[in-house]
Amino acid sequence: MLLVPKIPRKIQYLQYFSFPLVTKLTAKTEKELFNGGRPGYDKEFLFSWLLVKKVMNWDYRTVADMAGVSHPTMIRANMLFLTKQVYHKLFIHLVKKAYHSGLIKGIHVALDSSFVKTFSKKQEDGSRGWNGFKESFGFKLHLLIDAATQFPIALIVGDGLTNDGQLAVPLLKRARPWLRKTGYVLADKGYDDMDIVTYIFKKLHAKAGIPVRKKSRLAKGKKNRYGNYLNWKLKAAGRSLKHSILNRRSSIERVFSSLKRTYHLGHEEVRGIISFAKQVYLSLICYMLKLFYIAGVSC
Repeated sequence: MLLVPKIPRKIQYLQYFSFPLVTKLTAKTEKELFNGGRPGYDKEFLFSWLLVKKVMNWDYRTVADMAGVSHPTMIRANMLFLTKQVYHKLFIHLVKKAYHSGLIKGIHVALDSSFVKTFSKKQEDGSRGWNGFKESFGFKLHLLIDAATQFPIALIVGDGLTNDGQLAVPLLKRARPWLRKTGYVLADKGYDDMDIVTYIFKKLHAKAGIPVRKKSRLAKGKKNRYGNYLNWKLKAAGRSLKHSILNRRSSIERVFSSLKRTYHLGHEEVRGIISFAKQVYLSLICYMLKLFYIAGVSC
């Protein structure tokens, strides 16, 4: 009986893309080359199979058997791509391509973080400590996207304890080349900080679509409506509080949902922040390639 494998529908879109940048970034210099020994596997070939693994949520042994390589080879390739910054540089390359293709408009952008529990349910390397609000150890993906197209623009992978507001400005600095002036930066109340609002208004020349937290009671439990009004008026400067603008922030929740449900972010049997970072990049690259495929853009 002849068995003819069929490519699963979920990964068919991956066959339309090639990744010469991966080969370029992992090419050995003359000093690293040596005479004799078995030549290594094509890095673009291994990278493509890692994308298949991510979309299908298969284990290393299954993917390695299908690719015709050993599973330690796949594991080493995954680490090589992270240490050589292949994932990060390919992510930037895709962002540039999206910007010039019109998939990043940069007028309405949204930022937020998503908490992912550690696989062991215990403290792991880089998780830092217990998150009482989430009642778990974990890591965070801090992400900024184009709210209109839901295309990722910048990311930071961090521990599960760092406050979202502390990484807002560094995240915006990474995304600054792709943001348009007179635009809007959208976030929830967790980013209600005057340093963040000031940076958005003065450095990005945009408005902050960040709601103002209500602080209406004094220490004795009495209200000071006039003082509260002045405080609110001061904080509202440089912001847009229109519901039609603020409601666009929900787009980033849909991106996080897609990364977790479709690309299995947080479901991998891996430990430590380094392994989590690899999974974040793979999930985002698969997600971005799908958007390119839908838009008919080649990269």
